[in-house]
Amino acid sequence: MRQLKWVFICLLVLFAVSFVFQIGCTPQAMGKTGFDVKLSVTGMTRVTSVFGVMRSLQKTDALVIDDAVYKVTKLEAPLNGWHLDPDEPQNFTVEVWALRGSDPAQGANEAISDRVKAALIKTVEDLGFQASVESIEPRKVAHKLVTN
Repeated sequence: MRQLKWVFICLLVLFAVSFVFQIGCTPQAMGKTGFDVKLSVTGMTRVTSVFGVMRSLQKTDALVIDDAVYKVTKLEAPLNGWHLDPDEPQNFTVEVWALRGSDPAQGANEAISDRVKAALIKTVEDLGFQASVESIEPRKVAHKLVTN
């Protein structure tokens, strides 16, 4: 009976975590172009700030850029987030992909890259933190499935 209690508690914790972070297993087809972005954020003093930035980036409205529509599909938090110093940058890794059927006609180029950078930085700065893009790399694949 004691083991069953622990199994129940573990399942309850997993359910709570999936509810809070809205983890799901529904695959979604994405477009063929995207960006891998390394985003540096400073000014965070609490662990809850890290989760707030993550949640805001994941909930960002689709980025409409010319004839393309991009969405944040993957986000990795910084590993050093447990010892926060407001002057120490926290690095987030973000994947941004075009929605299915809305890839840019001219492909992922420098102009779109600059506008994706600006949109991500604005999202973080709206929360009261400073942000910069350390690197951004365009990606192109035959097809992309993500789970959300």
